[in-house]
Amino acid sequence: MSQNVTDLHIRKEITLAELFKMFPENKTAEKWFESRIWKDGRKCPTCGNDSTTPSRHPSMPYYCYKCQSHFSVKKGTAMRQSKISYQNWAIAICLFAVSPKEASPVRLHRDLGITQSSAWLMVRRFRELWKQLAGVDGMDGTV
Repeated sequence: MSQNVTDLHIRKEITLAELFKMFPENKTAEKWFESRIWKDGRKCPTCGNDSTTPSRHPSMPYYCYKCQSHFSVKKGTAMRQSKISYQNWAIAICLFAVSPKEASPVRLHRDLGITQSSAWLMVRRFRELWKQLAGVDGMDGTV
């Protein structure tokens, strides 16, 4: 990766071509999410147990023996219960991070080649996260 994704908060211009080079395939994006979410090693998002193992489940590649559940890095995050690829989530996050204004669902739909309903889901989830991060219970007026 030529551009460090953690430096995107600087709002440096970045092209779609550069983003696709950063995340050339779904597996690369999945590993990036795992390194960001599980900095101290993989943990079950349900019970917090760190004694987990890989599984053969197609969409939930890990298994927790303590709570006996399958999970992926999506569980418990904004990506939860979505069929949107890791690559599309990673690129959308970067677009949101560098856009002076919020990236629109129509732009995500066109740039990522996803449905408008998937793009709206992503935007809604990003807004929920920012509201949580800001610690705001009710957003009124100009924000």
